[in-house]
Amino acid sequence: MEGLLAIDKPDDLPSTGHNLEDPDCLQYSVIEHTGAMAWALHQLDADTTGVNLFVRRKELVPQWKDRMAFPTGRKTYLAIVHGCVEFETKRIESPIGVVSSDPVRQLGIHPDGQHAATKLRLLEHGPKSSLLEVQIETGRTHQIRIHLASIGHPLFGEDWYAPDRPREHHRQALHAWRVDFSDNQMPNRIQSDVPCDLTDLIRHLDMRGQT
Repeated sequence: MEGLLAIDKPDDLPSTGHNLEDPDCLQYSVIEHTGAMAWALHQLDADTTGVNLFVRRKELVPQWKDRMAFPTGRKTYLAIVHGCVEFETKRIESPIGVVSSDPVRQLGIHPDGQHAATKLRLLEHGPKSSLLEVQIETGRTHQIRIHLASIGHPLFGEDWYAPDRPREHHRQALHAWRVDFSDNQMPNRIQSDVPCDLTDLIRHLDMRGQT
């Protein structure tokens, strides 16, 4: 669709910065490369790789955000987590809110927080790890990281919500794999290849498919 920019975001770079002049973000790089303004349709953490969507014109933002909203739009991630999970599928519906005055780790599961829903499906497992397909029905800050930590299966590389575990990876092992649309408009899917550091981690953890 005209005006859409689909970027394969690298790690160590947030989607947006403090302002338009902040060079340490993907938005700045997109603007520099295209020579025109670009607006982010959704946010990915600095450590998260994968599909990050922008538009060239501001008036397209509400149109595309409506299209991306669940259930018309479905955002699917790949996550490598600690522990061999005991489920094939699971839905987490736990509200996320402020739980601490700590400026870094202030978010978590809170009964008065915002509604948040995450669906999990086991893809592969190793002796002490699992590869999960993750779909989010809501888009709360750090939702996947918080929900996975809350069930005792934090991401490899998680440093905020699982401080008692060794990181064992240089970043949170989370990849924005694809965005699907069910409204019969094009494109109906935008997908990103799994980056080398995560495929290497999967091999290192000796993961095998369920079947």
